[in-house]
Order: sequence, then structure tokens, then C-alpha cells
Amino acid sequence: MNTVVTSKEAILKASKEIATAKGLQALNMRDVAKHCNVAVGSVYNYFPSKADLAAETVEDIWKDIFHKLSNTHNENNFIERVTWLFETVNSGVKEYPAFFTIHSVNFANEDKAKGRKVMNEYFTHMKKGLLQSLQNDNNVKKNTFNETFTQEHFIDFVFSNIITLLINNQQSCYVLNEIIKRTIY
Repeated sequence: MNTVVTSKEAILKASKEIATAKGLQALNMRDVAKHCNVAVGSVYNYFPSKADLAAETVEDIWKDIFHKLSNTHNENNFIERVTWLFETVNSGVKEYPAFFTIHSVNFANEDKAKGRKVMNEYFTHMKKGLLQSLQNDNNVKKNTFNETFTQEHFIDFVFSNIITLLINNQQSCYVLNEIIKRTIY
């Protein structure tokens, strides 16, 4: 085996290629090293554990999902934002098999926090975008939200339904959009 040192970016690229071809559950240090044509120790120089490699791979996949597609929706239209988010993530899920169902359980028990942290950072970012879009949508009925039915509760409901649709391999969020329309417009 070649012991040439490689870069962190090259290792992450190889890791994502393995995740694309075989899923995140197939990710391991030895295969990544082989894919990069380097010694396993070279991978450990950048990633002290499989959990660290997996966490950074997951983060890189999230970046790919959100930065490959253009932001062509009207950010002040909540329905358009929901549809864009669903379609963007659905496109990424097709590129990375079983991404949602596996990445949070891909980490050893003691390292689950790393995977959850990355996932929660992206989920929080997505929810903030949804909330901003909801707040900027002038078509939302006045008095829709109150102390017991807050915008944040509504965003949590919508977001959890988007994730459920994606996990269940649904190709459309049409029904969710109809529920949203009938609730807030």
C-alpha cells in the first residue's frame, strides 16, 4: 500500500464516494484509506476515530445537499420555502442512500453525540429558514398564532412532517402543503 500522505479534503471526498456507493453504514477507516491509496494511519492523522470521520462526512454531505441547488424560491412565501426545502433534501437523499435513517445511528454509542450535534445544527438552520419565511409571508391570516399555537410549534410540526416524508421516500410534499394552506391562509 502506498504511504503517501493525503489531504483531509481527499479523505472526505473518498468517504463521501463510499457513502454514495454503499451508504454511510459501510464507512470504515480501512476502506477509506484503500480508496485514497494511503496507509490507514494517514486517515487517523486527520480523523482520530471512525466517529470523527463519519461526523465530518455527514457534515460535508449536508453542505453538498444545500449548496448544489440554487435558491430559486420566494423566501417570503412559506409554501414555496417548504417545497424548496423538501425537494432540495430529497435530491440529496437520492444521492446519498439511506442518509436520514442511517447517519444518526452510524456512530458508536459513546460517539452518538457527534452525529446528533451535526444533524441538529443543520435541522436548526433549516427551521430558522422556515420560520423566517413564515414571518415574512404577508398572506398568512392575522391571528393564526397565539400563546398555545405558536409559529415555533407550527414550524416544528411542518419540519417533522418533511423529515417523515423523506424517510418514507415520498416524492412530493403536496398533502403537507395542502394542510399548511388550509391552516394558515
